[in-house]
Amino acid sequence: MQIVLPPELEELVQRQLARGKYQTAIEVLLAGTKLLEHQEDIYQGRLQELQQEALIGWEAAQRG
Repeated sequence: MQIVLPPELEELVQRQLARGKYQTAIEVLLAGTKLLEHQEDIYQGRLQELQQEALIGWEAAQRG
Protein backbone atom coordinates (compact mmCIF):
# COMPACT_ATOMS: atom_id res chain seq x y z
CA MET A 1 0.00 0.00 0.00
CA GLN A 2 1.29 3.41 -0.87
CA ILE A 3 0.05 6.47 0.95
CA VAL A 4 0.47 10.08 -0.06
CA LEU A 5 0.64 12.30 2.99
CA PRO A 6 -0.63 15.86 2.93
CA PRO A 7 2.18 18.39 3.33
CA GLU A 8 1.39 19.19 6.97
CA LEU A 9 1.53 15.50 7.92
CA GLU A 10 4.74 14.99 5.99
CA GLU A 11 6.25 17.93 7.88
CA LEU A 12 5.20 16.36 11.17
CA VAL A 13 6.89 13.09 10.21
CA GLN A 14 10.03 14.97 9.16
CA ARG A 15 10.13 16.84 12.48
CA GLN A 16 9.88 13.57 14.38
CA LEU A 17 12.69 12.09 12.31
CA ALA A 18 14.84 15.18 12.87
CA ARG A 19 14.48 14.77 16.64
CA GLY A 20 16.20 11.42 16.29
CA LYS A 21 13.79 9.23 18.21
CA TYR A 22 12.66 7.45 15.06
CA GLN A 23 14.82 6.13 12.25
CA THR A 24 12.18 5.85 9.51
CA ALA A 25 8.86 7.37 8.54
CA ILE A 26 7.27 3.95 9.06
CA GLU A 27 8.36 4.01 12.72
CA VAL A 28 6.70 7.41 13.14
CA LEU A 29 3.48 6.20 11.56
CA LEU A 30 3.49 3.01 13.64
CA ALA A 31 3.90 5.05 16.83
CA GLY A 32 0.98 7.25 15.79
CA THR A 33 -1.16 4.22 15.00
CA LYS A 34 -0.38 2.62 18.37
CA LEU A 35 -1.29 5.86 20.12
CA LEU A 36 -4.59 6.00 18.23
CA GLU A 37 -5.37 2.41 19.22
CA HIS A 38 -4.53 3.21 22.85
CA GLN A 39 -6.83 6.24 22.84
CA GLU A 40 -9.64 4.20 21.31
CA ASP A 41 -9.19 1.53 23.99
CA ILE A 42 -9.40 4.19 26.70
CA TYR A 43 -12.48 5.73 25.05
CA GLN A 44 -14.25 2.38 24.78
CA GLY A 45 -13.44 1.54 28.40
CA ARG A 46 -14.73 4.89 29.63
CA LEU A 47 -17.83 4.60 27.47
CA GLN A 48 -18.62 1.21 29.01
CA GLU A 49 -18.10 2.65 32.50
CA LEU A 50 -20.48 5.52 31.76
CA GLN A 51 -23.08 3.18 30.32
CA GLN A 52 -22.87 0.99 33.43
CA GLU A 53 -23.18 4.03 35.71
CA ALA A 54 -26.17 5.27 33.72
CA LEU A 55 -27.83 1.87 34.04
CA ILE A 56 -27.23 1.83 37.81
CA GLY A 57 -28.73 5.30 38.09
CA TRP A 58 -31.72 4.40 35.97
CA GLU A 59 -32.37 1.25 38.02
CA ALA A 60 -32.08 3.25 41.26
CA ALA A 61 -34.55 5.82 39.90
CA GLN A 62 -36.99 3.04 39.01
CA ARG A 63 -36.84 1.75 42.58
CA GLY A 64 -37.50 5.21 43.91
